[in-house]
Amino acid sequence: MHSQLQQRSLCAPASRASSVSLAVRCLVAAALAAGASTAAQAAPWFTDPGVHVAYGRDTSHDVNKYELGINFNTPLQYGNPDSWLFRVQVEFNIAHWQSRGGTNPQNLQEFGFTPILRVEKRGSAFVPFIEGGLGLRLLTHTHTSDEHNMSSAFQFGDMIGVGVAFGKNQNTEAGFRFQHISNAGIREPNPGANFYTGYVRYRF
Repeated sequence: MHSQLQQRSLCAPASRASSVSLAVRCLVAAALAAGASTAAQAAPWFTDPGVHVAYGRDTSHDVNKYELGINFNTPLQYGNPDSWLFRVQVEFNIAHWQSRGGTNPQNLQEFGFTPILRVEKRGSAFVPFIEGGLGLRLLTHTHTSDEHNMSSAFQFGDMIGVGVAFGKNQNTEAGFRFQHISNAGIREPNPGANFYTGYVRYRF
């Protein structure tokens, strides 16, 4: 009952929530519910660390983002390791935002944490996947220019993406993500930022 209520609350629509945000919340809630029994098994929580570098672009506000992150698998997973597999990951990142436009451009740094639901099609040398996540962000400044003021240093980050793992043991990954960052209306104005991001990752 508790897990059902929690899943409903995560999936409940909000007036300011984007369709991407709602879809991501529902996917993450479903993964947590499906993986509850797996979590009870004795297993390390952070395994298979993967380090990635990424480049993102917010075309609306003329901002480039350069990111370094580390991604871990968790024991929360459901499905067939040789076919369709649902897994929950966690990701930590730091990033530099380079403001290239507007009045009084201001660069800033981003620190983030994101739980991720990933769906993989395993069983071959190339493993395609889709992923979505809803996480937290902390920014060192609240604006990238006079015209782009996000009001608060605390932000949320919604993400949805696609990618493929390949190479020896599928340790190399390449992907593309759409990421929306905003404060969900905690403070106004709340223009947010939309990044189209490509990344490469090596998993140890």
